[in-house]
Amino acid sequence: MNQRIANRINTIVVNIYKAMGSVLLVLILVGLVSYLAVQAFFFVSHSWLAPTVVSSTDTQILQLNSQLAQQEAARDRLLSERRDLETRLEQADRLLHSEKDFQERFRLALGSERRARSNALRQLVSLRGMYKKTAREISETNLAYSDMARGRTESLYNARMVENEERLSANHQLAQMAQNNLSLSQGAAELHTKLTQLQRELKGFDASLDGKADGLTAEVLLLEREYTRSVLEVKHAESERLHLKASVRSLNEAVARYDALLASIRGSPWLEAIERGLTVGFVPYENLENAAPGTPVYRCALKLLWCHEVGQVGHALRGEVSVKHPVRQTMMRGVMVELVLSDEEWAREELLHLGRAPLML
Repeated sequence: MNQRIANRINTIVVNIYKAMGSVLLVLILVGLVSYLAVQAFFFVSHSWLAPTVVSSTDTQILQLNSQLAQQEAARDRLLSERRDLETRLEQADRLLHSEKDFQERFRLALGSERRARSNALRQLVSLRGMYKKTAREISETNLAYSDMARGRTESLYNARMVENEERLSANHQLAQMAQNNLSLSQGAAELHTKLTQLQRELKGFDASLDGKADGLTAEVLLLEREYTRSVLEVKHAESERLHLKASVRSLNEAVARYDALLASIRGSPWLEAIERGLTVGFVPYENLENAAPGTPVYRCALKLLWCHEVGQVGHALRGEVSVKHPVRQTMMRGVMVELVLSDEEWAREELLHLGRAPLML
């Protein structure tokens, strides 16, 4: 009796194991068939998209915002450097204009001084001629009068016709006349000195205007030093101006590259979706022709079965993105498209179908 009960229990256990094995085998076969069916579907189908919920805390969004901030900071530094260079360039231009204006006015002033010295020389030559003639006449007159007066005074004094005091007074007048003659000679010497100085100054101005070293005076040489300093300042300003212009051009090119890079980052579909608050989906390039605006979008309960329409495709966003394949876990290239869904919860689905249900179920 006990043996019979044991045999029956063993039979029941064996049957249970067999049933469980059959069930597991069926489940494995179902899973395998489902996997192969899904793989086959993705191998031949080009009518699907992967909806994406874009959040400001997503890694890609954070990376893009970080890159954007870094590139904007680098661009701002370049703009600051460019403003500094432009300020220095303006200063160099002002210095260049000022020094060239000084050189032009220096040459005009030098020519004007030369003409003034020439006019003064002509007047002094004329005055010296008149002075010499007048001085000679005065000297001759004084000399004749002095000889006559001295002889007459001595004769009268010897004849006791004048007193000694009158004789001394007459001699004093004669001495004053002699002093006047000496003053005339001194005046002639001073005129000669001034004439010689003007001739030297005129020769110095001529030498400076002609660019010659012979005949330069100390005064003109000091003036030329200022002119030479101005010439050196002009050359330095021109050299710095060329260097600054080249630097500004380089910075402009660098800023243009940063502008293009920033425009590329700002034009990222991820940032556009965040800024515009869009619901988007990833469409690989091979599926793009089936994702025209207005195309119906279907959601299936079991990836390929029990499907119903949940919305439609909007406009494609600019720029390329790379996303993992929803099944194969490989990276795919494509674009983001705007999705208009009847319920935002469908954006959390792993897969949506384009145009129609894949198995029409």
